[in-house]
Amino acid sequence: MKIRNVTMEDLSGLYDVCLKTGDSGNDASLLYENKNLLGEIYVGPYVKFNSDSSFALIDETGSISGYSLSTLDTLQFQKMCAREWWPEIQSRYQEPSIASRDVWTLDDHLMYEIFHPTPSPTEVLDLYPSHGHIDLKPHMQGKGWGKQMMEAIDNALIRSGSPGMHLRVSNVNYRALGFYAKLGYPEIMRRGNEVIVGKRYRDWE
Repeated sequence: MKIRNVTMEDLSGLYDVCLKTGDSGNDASLLYENKNLLGEIYVGPYVKFNSDSSFALIDETGSISGYSLSTLDTLQFQKMCAREWWPEIQSRYQEPSIASRDVWTLDDHLMYEIFHPTPSPTEVLDLYPSHGHIDLKPHMQGKGWGKQMMEAIDNALIRSGSPGMHLRVSNVNYRALGFYAKLGYPEIMRRGNEVIVGKRYRDWE
């Protein structure tokens, strides 16, 4: 088993991890008709633009079984995605009509996110300008790999000069919130159904 930087050739395996953990850490395979939607939103742009600070976990069979993805500058990342990621992804889908929102499927909600990406809260960006995501398939959980994956992105961001990183977590993903708290990522704010957790790398600033 090993941790290495992601590549674009990893996309299908990384998307599968995203799907298999996409229901607040549980398997979302039965929830979505289009199995790539979660990955298009939460994985692909990090692999394309930030492979230097994003990592894949390879299990004993050689399969991708987890990832930790991050970007140094959230604002720049969002601008880059608007120019170079979302237009291509949007061309594959049709934006759902707001008028029919009451009957949207889960796929519709994700497709709306593709056309209207939710930005990180600006309130946290001065102290925590970097952000990340981490997911591991169940057979790799509880074995210390999550901590090592977080350390990989922490170290990459620190080397690049980041003063701090935040993560956006579902408010019902209690296991993840406990995991982040143990690693020094306490809650720093709430927004709708999200909890924002963060860690300062340089507290003296």
